[in-house]
Amino acid sequence: MQLKTKLTLSIAALVLLVVLAVNLIFLAGGLRQQLAEVYSHADFLSREIYNQMNQELAQANLTGLNTPAAAAIVREFVGGLKQSPAMGNLFSSAIGYNSEIRDVALVAPDGTVVMDSNPLLEGAALPRRLPMSEVMNAGLWSQVRAVFGPETIYAVGFGTQVGGQPLATITVGVDTVLLRQAMLGRMRTLLFYGALIVLLATGLAWSLADLALAPLAAISAQLDALTAGGGGSEPGDEFGRVRTKIQRLGREIEDTRQIYTALQENVSQVLGGLEQGLLLFDAQGQCVMASAALPRLLGLASDACAGKPVEEIFPGSSSLDRAVRQAVRQKQPLAVRELERHPGGRPLLVRLDMVPDRGGQAGALLMVRDAEPLNRLEGELEVARRLSAVGRLTRGVAHEVKNPLNAMSIHLDLLREKAGTQPGALGPHIQVIGREIERLDRVVRTFLDFSRPVELQLGAADLSEVARGVVELVRAGAESKGMSLRLAASDPGPHVWLDRDLIEQALLNLVNNGLQAMEDRAGGQLLVEVLEQDLHGLIRVRDQGPGIAPEHRDKIFDLYFTTREEGTGIGLALAARIMQLHHGSIELEPSQPGGGASFLLRFPLRKGEVAYAD
Repeated sequence: MQLKTKLTLSIAALVLLVVLAVNLIFLAGGLRQQLAEVYSHADFLSREIYNQMNQELAQANLTGLNTPAAAAIVREFVGGLKQSPAMGNLFSSAIGYNSEIRDVALVAPDGTVVMDSNPLLEGAALPRRLPMSEVMNAGLWSQVRAVFGPETIYAVGFGTQVGGQPLATITVGVDTVLLRQAMLGRMRTLLFYGALIVLLATGLAWSLADLALAPLAAISAQLDALTAGGGGSEPGDEFGRVRTKIQRLGREIEDTRQIYTALQENVSQVLGGLEQGLLLFDAQGQCVMASAALPRLLGLASDACAGKPVEEIFPGSSSLDRAVRQAVRQKQPLAVRELERHPGGRPLLVRLDMVPDRGGQAGALLMVRDAEPLNRLEGELEVARRLSAVGRLTRGVAHEVKNPLNAMSIHLDLLREKAGTQPGALGPHIQVIGREIERLDRVVRTFLDFSRPVELQLGAADLSEVARGVVELVRAGAESKGMSLRLAASDPGPHVWLDRDLIEQALLNLVNNGLQAMEDRAGGQLLVEVLEQDLHGLIRVRDQGPGIAPEHRDKIFDLYFTTREEGTGIGLALAARIMQLHHGSIELEPSQPGGGASFLLRFPLRKGEVAYAD
């Protein structure tokens, strides 16, 4: 919007406000004046009727007013007033000369209308009317509501007596609708002249704006000419010096703008690609910059950080909120520590460093990282370390045990030959030794299979199909033992690259472990769930068994660790090794309400590498 238009509209708005204020003041005064005039007219009319009644009373020369028949004499006199031509003229002229007066009535002491400007009301009871003196004595707002509110008829008048006997009550009715119509006429006149004044003021302001803005237009034209490099004054005069300074300043501003734009784009790209959250506070504790990952880590809206003080960003009573608020306000660095923003929520790694600015005041840089991936990585490294140690151990044990076993097996065969077809008492002992040698040989082969390098046969696979195949494989056996399996998987499910045989083996080990844990619980259900989360494909196996004891949770992936008498302790260790070969992980989730164990197989979905099942 141009400055001329703004100036004109501002003046017009100011004039409009002044006109409205003046009109409101005038209308308030006019309303009081109108009410006073109507009340005066009604009171004057009632007194005229009273005077005429006195004249009629003098002419009637009533007698016997002190006798018991006085009431009948008064009633007869009041009823005869209808026949008076003078009274009739007063009643008829009252309506014609006073537009706000609704009616004029003469009411007998018993409340019956004896005479009325509206003949239809004669002989009936006059409705109760509020005295108009209440409106006259009320405040301005009450008077406005009375006039512009629902239609009401107010009464102006008084009662008369003769010889101590009630004669009649003179009532003049004032209608608020008639008052309102009179006031609306005044308001229309005021609105017309007010609108005319505003239009004239707007036109005058538009004309004067050209005169007021002429110097600015001249300066603008001169600056345009200077910017274009021509049409200006000679370099030696004032305009020439101003032009040189403006050109130099313009070049500096343009260079600075380009540098700032490039820097802003680079910073935005860097912050957008960071997985950890960064939050920069100035010396006053106001947020001046936040990375894209920070609102997600803190559970905030995307626009909930910029320009906000530290108390608004971290208002809660959690350990994280209190630590950050205290460190920023006391300008003390915060060493790396693991804190929670919400009770029982995801742990966060938090660090705060003080950043001095040019003025010597210290701002603060807050770095926030999700602690769960780091904890998961540490757990995976621990499992990998254990598996590596187990692998070295198994290779050594297999090498040291395999050769003696071969020798023992050869000599056992020789012993059988020497015993002949009738071994006698040696037969049972030879059989026991043979079985034990075979068992040790199976143990050695298991060691070798576990530690031997595996060549993966990777292919694209649908995790939902893999889980469905394993569930169908064991469903019949589970149902025969009174247990059930439930599969919760989308179709299609997440697609990953995997060795299908090995993954089915690992998943089958988890499912069988869950079913074995529920053997003593009739009606137990095992859930196999397939889902996708945070660029990972997940398979969850959850049973309703007794769960894993807290003292065993750190040992369940160790080779040959088992809590069952008939268990081998190989299944979970083998599943962990298979997931490690697939660059994935196996996790024991926190204990579930109602007991049971829940294992999670996590498969990576690499960016830019989408797998599709054949």
